Amino acid sequence: MPSRHSMENKRRAEELAAARREIARRIARFCTTLSDEEFNQLLDRMAYVQWKYDVAPIVVDQPPLKYKTRELPD
Repeated sequence: MPSRHSMENKRRAEELAAARREIARRIARFCTTLSDEEFNQLLDRMAYVQWKYDVAPIVVDQPPLKYKTRELPD
């Protein structure tokens, strides 16, 4: 039976690939001056940001936040 960690990695890879495909579809016509390597690097970064802010907070268990107390000046 696959571990929870490997299942999360598989899910993350699938979500990143889906985000990458969607972003590529949307921006390809605007990035014609980029080389294939530059375009792929841009897609990788944009897909990661998309995943990090739109997908990860929903499907990945986040550790509880530790609130800091605010120190007031004397």
